[in-house]
Amino acid sequence: MKNLKYLLMLILFTGVVFPGCKKALDVKFNATYHTDLNVDVSAGLRNVSFNESSTIDPASDPNFSKYFDKIKEIEVQDIKVEITSITKNVNLVTGTLSIYNESRSAAWNMNDIPLEVGTVITLDNSSGGWSTVSQILKDKQTFTVHVEGEVDEGDVSFTMKVTITTKVTANPL
Repeated sequence: MKNLKYLLMLILFTGVVFPGCKKALDVKFNATYHTDLNVDVSAGLRNVSFNESSTIDPASDPNFSKYFDKIKEIEVQDIKVEITSITKNVNLVTGTLSIYNESRSAAWNMNDIPLEVGTVITLDNSSGGWSTVSQILKDKQTFTVHVEGEVDEGDVSFTMKVTITTKVTANPL
């Protein structure tokens, strides 16, 4: 029992003297968020506009929820938009996808893209949008994904699946 007491004191002392040891206890995991934007474009001849929104709760990922109060860092790895269904192929003349919460916002422009099932649009980090989305996730609040734009023909419905892939670092201490 006496040896156990000394061992525990040594562990405590090591943690105080060598705080870098806490970093060794970091937990890293991937968290992926999805939402479907179901777009219905009314009838029209040319350049018919649309807009649709959906929300995502960061705590919907089980690991994110488990370490909710212990998260140190969130790094966005990828943001993609995929057309998973469409009633007829059209062209996206112009569009903007925005991700935002009460205090932060990131947006990407999409222009002249043929839309058909399987079309994937990768939203890059050229304007620093991934960093903003990382901060939105670190805010740990429900956030909104919004798309608006124009397609070259009306009377079409399509689903845009938005996927945000992240790497999260948490420390259980």
